[in-house]
Amino acid sequence: MNLQNINNQKHLHSPTTGTIALLFVCLATWSPALVAHHEPGHHGSDIAECDCPAGIELVADAWVRLLQGNRPNTGAYMTLRNKTDDDLRIVAAESPAAKRVELHNHVHDSGGGMRMREVENIVIPANKEVELQMGGKHLMLIDLVEPLEEGQTVPITLYVEGIEDIHIEARVSATPLSR
Repeated sequence: MNLQNINNQKHLHSPTTGTIALLFVCLATWSPALVAHHEPGHHGSDIAECDCPAGIELVADAWVRLLQGNRPNTGAYMTLRNKTDDDLRIVAAESPAAKRVELHNHVHDSGGGMRMREVENIVIPANKEVELQMGGKHLMLIDLVEPLEEGQTVPITLYVEGIEDIHIEARVSATPLSR
């Protein structure tokens, strides 16, 4: 049914009724696919969301590890892709879920073991990815404000030198989320 046919029907006498009918036809034929803008990894998935500046993509779902008991600290993990020609440096992070968020990496100590250490920055190489993962580079949420719950969403802001902040919604999970 086209707009001309709708306006010519006898039961549509007033402008208000015609306007409502036109609105109904528009809504009935509207498809979100026609108007939605989505870059894979940019706005996330059902599990995580990213308000990423141009040139940055959330490649793997961001998640925060749920720990048993009332532990005050936990890790946050994700994979970010840098689609620019310049290395980008994450220089700080914060979340309302924790009093402090630190950038960390696991490094070999003098005894041959692995130790977690705070680092000044995490580089996202030009035209490559950085994976924040258990046993490697990651974020530490320190002094949680309240206990986390499975499935809860945790907002995290990453401060990247020279570009807009990255705002991520990470899902709390006891196990890693799939890529």
